[in-house]
Amino acid sequence: MGTTGAVQRAFALFVPKRSALRRGSDRAEVAARWVLLIVGLLVVPVALTVGTQVTADLAPQVAAERAERHQVTGEVLAAPDPATAYRTDVVPDALRAPVRWIAADGTPREALVPVSAGARPGDPHVLWVDAGDRATDAPRLADYPAAQGVLATLVILLGDLVLSLVLLTGLRRVLDRVRRRQWEAAWRRFTGPDHESTR
Repeated sequence: MGTTGAVQRAFALFVPKRSALRRGSDRAEVAARWVLLIVGLLVVPVALTVGTQVTADLAPQVAAERAERHQVTGEVLAAPDPATAYRTDVVPDALRAPVRWIAADGTPREALVPVSAGARPGDPHVLWVDAGDRATDAPRLADYPAAQGVLATLVILLGDLVLSLVLLTGLRRVLDRVRRRQWEAAWRRFTGPDHESTR
């Protein structure tokens, strides 16, 4: 019963019952709902297209990252400096410390990289390096492009919904003022100019 009633109320917002009491402002409000509904339906394929394009643009970038980046094990050279504290998704309270590792060509490399706060000189440390054996961030997850595409689609759809609600609310306030003025004018014609409506 509750669901049926909600459907009926939603239907009435767009197809109200015929009535001799309906005003021009009521028809304008219904027309605005239809316009925004049609615009919202047109936005759906646009949002899907944008989301698909975002996924397509990011996919080769992420694939390249995952193909060229790999992990190596290095050695912590010094205790991390508390002055370098910062936060990452992987290490909540990360510090930076110098780490040495051996590149693919056999040469030693060294860089200041994120380590855990308890790291000590001589500890092994796993880090990510790129194709040139330079320290880098971990590659993004394989599902990152799809997630960003879905996010872009949802942002557009929700943005359209919020904008529609704001416009409808603004229109409703304007029309309510018009209706109140019309009611006051009609009331004065009925009762005379010395009697104000209590509505």
